Amino acid sequence: MNELLERLDRTVLYAPEQDMWVRLQDDGTATIGATHLVAHHGQFMLFSPRPVGMKVAHDRSLGVMETAKTAVAVHAPLSCEIVEVNPAVLADVTLIEREPYAAGWMFRVRPTALAGERASLLDSDAYAQWLAPRLAEKMAPP
Repeated sequence: MNELLERLDRTVLYAPEQDMWVRLQDDGTATIGATHLVAHHGQFMLFSPRPVGMKVAHDRSLGVMETAKTAVAVHAPLSCEIVEVNPAVLADVTLIEREPYAAGWMFRVRPTALAGERASLLDSDAYAQWLAPRLAEKMAPP
């Protein structure tokens, strides 16, 4: 469990309920990606994002990631307008798992309600505290 917590990127904010991270940019946009924990769903084979220009409310679907066995909705960690989808991830969805906090970013967005939603995002220490008991429960023997 400690290994999973140690892999958290300290330079981003986390949306705990969505297993997503947010990096606020100086130009007012934000970069969004999935945490390294999403790999527990299985190896991703397809990423189907919503189109650029679409406005998405907090916790609504930004798109879908599919494994051989399931489809996983990508929920918006904040209300936003999609301004870019990472073309590298569209070409190679495994980047989301291999480099989740770098080349595997998924979206660049323009937040539309950041002032009201910023408080729901956690820094890495707060996210680790939120995550630890949930990981311990999942990893406990039956």
